[in-house]
Amino acid sequence: MALFEYRAIDKSGNKRKGKIDAPTAKQAATKVKSLGLHLVSISGAREKLQRSFDHRSPQKRARIPFDIITGFTRQLSVLVSTGIPYDKAFEILIEESEHPTFQHILDLIKARIIEGSSLASALEDHPSLFSKMFIAMVKAGEAGGKLDEVLQHLTESREGTAELKSKIQKALIYPLIMTVLGFGIVVFMVTFIIPKIVPIFQQFNTQLPLPTRIVIGLSETITGNVWQLLLGFGLSTLLLNRFFRMRRGELTKDWILLRTPVLGKIVKKIIVFRFTQTLGTLLQSGVELKQSLDIVKQVMGNRVYENHFDEIALNITKRGMDLSQALRQAGIFPMTVIQMIRVGEESSQLEKMLNKVSSILENEVKQSLEKFIALLEPVLILWMAVAVGFIVLSVMLPMLKMNQLI
Repeated sequence: MALFEYRAIDKSGNKRKGKIDAPTAKQAATKVKSLGLHLVSISGAREKLQRSFDHRSPQKRARIPFDIITGFTRQLSVLVSTGIPYDKAFEILIEESEHPTFQHILDLIKARIIEGSSLASALEDHPSLFSKMFIAMVKAGEAGGKLDEVLQHLTESREGTAELKSKIQKALIYPLIMTVLGFGIVVFMVTFIIPKIVPIFQQFNTQLPLPTRIVIGLSETITGNVWQLLLGFGLSTLLLNRFFRMRRGELTKDWILLRTPVLGKIVKKIIVFRFTQTLGTLLQSGVELKQSLDIVKQVMGNRVYENHFDEIALNITKRGMDLSQALRQAGIFPMTVIQMIRVGEESSQLEKMLNKVSSILENEVKQSLEKFIALLEPVLILWMAVAVGFIVLSVMLPMLKMNQLI
């Protein structure tokens, strides 16, 4: 049932307004007339609810976790494969959902479907939750009569993305902890330990060693300008954050990231993995190539690569190039990937080849991450040892010098 708001006039000529439940607007109008009222207007209360939801802040809209949408996709795929109608399927999904906000969204989608909308059209009302890729695949699945298969492909794609993302996050946890810990130890020693030792050194009228003078100067700079440094750090962070949110800033950040030693190669592999996985999934679901490239452009996550996609699409649609030729012309994809795509085109199995390439790249990304972490750990330990050792050396050198004087 959907909720409708109506305005009407009763037999006495008085204006009346209220809300009424009905499967469709037509049946809601019939219910209002059965109350002896002259109907003036009727509209879906759902529209107001939808607008209020979509106009919330991005933080509130993002509260529905990625895995809940993935679970919904998997469950809907199973229900659709059994032949159950959409409205019944959504009743089951609403009952099983434990997320109140998502239950409300499912109810809105169900209401749209009951009104006669397609599933893809109903999902388009929630762009913050369902991406253009998601909607395009659902639309293609509905048109081709294989929605259950499409939803299954989409589920597998989302699970693969989530697994890789989790792998990256876990890989970065240890280096992040080591970096913060090392920085904290250095700051603690410079701001709390060194100031207590300096007065001892000042009792002797001898020139302190260079490492000691460097550490004392650093300590005095930090302890004497705490608020200025904190303010400068906060302001710099704010300005950089704003700059990197701008298109030019994003392009600069992505350009630097791609050229970072070791890490840049991993980032390139991740980008190409996203490209092959997303394009393969879209083509396998029946989405045509031009639309697929437009969608892929939005999920690359790197402005440097995104800037080439308009030219790639133009070469394919206007100049008659194959996908492999257009990618070769762009000059941003590995030749091995381009050659495998060309083999897929020649054998009329492009979708399968893209999925195979994405599977290979996924394994390569995981291995590269493991090697990167294995390399990063000793580097971080060495950095901590050098920083702490330098401070300890700056303290020990004057003591050794004083012992010689004594």
